[in-house]
Amino acid sequence: MASDTETEPLPGLHAKWMAALLGGGIPRESRATCNDCAMRPRDAQDSGSETTFFDPVIKCCTYVPTLHNFLVGRVLSDADPGAQYGRATVQKRIADAVGVTPLGLAQPPVHSLLYRSVTDGFGRSRALRCPHFNEDGGRCGIWRNRNATCSTWFCKHLRGHVGFEFWRESLHPLLQAVERDLARWCVLELRVGEEALRQMMATGDWLFEAGAVTGEALDNRVDPKAYARLWGEWRGREQEFFRRCSELVQTLAWADVLAFCGAEARGYARLTQQAYARLTSTDLPARLRAAPYQVAQTRAGIRRVSTYSMLDPLDAPESVLQLLQYFDGRPTADALALIAAERGVTLDAALVRKLVDFKLLVPPETPLSA
Repeated sequence: MASDTETEPLPGLHAKWMAALLGGGIPRESRATCNDCAMRPRDAQDSGSETTFFDPVIKCCTYVPTLHNFLVGRVLSDADPGAQYGRATVQKRIADAVGVTPLGLAQPPVHSLLYRSVTDGFGRSRALRCPHFNEDGGRCGIWRNRNATCSTWFCKHLRGHVGFEFWRESLHPLLQAVERDLARWCVLELRVGEEALRQMMATGDWLFEAGAVTGEALDNRVDPKAYARLWGEWRGREQEFFRRCSELVQTLAWADVLAFCGAEARGYARLTQQAYARLTSTDLPARLRAAPYQVAQTRAGIRRVSTYSMLDPLDAPESVLQLLQYFDGRPTADALALIAAERGVTLDAALVRKLVDFKLLVPPETPLSA
């Protein structure tokens, strides 16, 4: 079994549930480093290249997370002195009341508009800084109870696209569906009242998305009457409500979660298991063919190429890239034998596996895209 230093830590509830679903630890994404940001420029050539880099002060914390009610309650109930900063930031969001509903803390409308409109702001614009980010130390104030997006987003993956497929295309939507469905379950269990429930479902708040940008939203205000209708008998006791949600969810086993969640969560649970099997396997496809890539930079016989993500390029020797032509859909073993015979080069399985992980080589049935 892998040690804690070899596995990627998830927040408490997510970790418990995924251990039950997957039956093992998730390999650590050791290339995505927060303390020494993997996306900061390393030298003058990096700073002047076309590759995207982040502001090392704020890193990828340029996003206001949606926090579902039970996660809000967990932050509020965390009495650890080290959690004080994050607790205060959540309390401020509740006090501001913008995007605050019985489902949790939605992304403020103004931030949502800016986030979607500014094409190069992520990782760079300090105006988009997360309210829970503590610049004193450069850490997340709610790390132990971060949401699905913050738990599964990595700028770089040790296994390239294989890791991306697991984290972003499988586990992320699974945890999002779980958080959404459990938040709704909590609202129903705690009985916000018929008028409040009808208000949520009639106005779109049940979808728990950022609202429209209004004059009030620009001034960080809400309509007090609409807010009161939304909260019903819990108005003025929002923090207590969120703590109660945390208590409801705290004891749920994974089987309970699946029972309370819908078909979407169950579907993504199955996909996550399949993606996990690929993430923890080193088997090579029986046949491979070369796939297109983009060259971001060339230095002294090394090409920095991008395939599945511009944030996660791979530095590959030109001599290796020249061998990709041998992979044309024939059996992988035959391609390797032909390379050895014609070029006098023996490619080991680990190198071929990396080329597959980063989509420089793909199974023949894989659709090709530039």
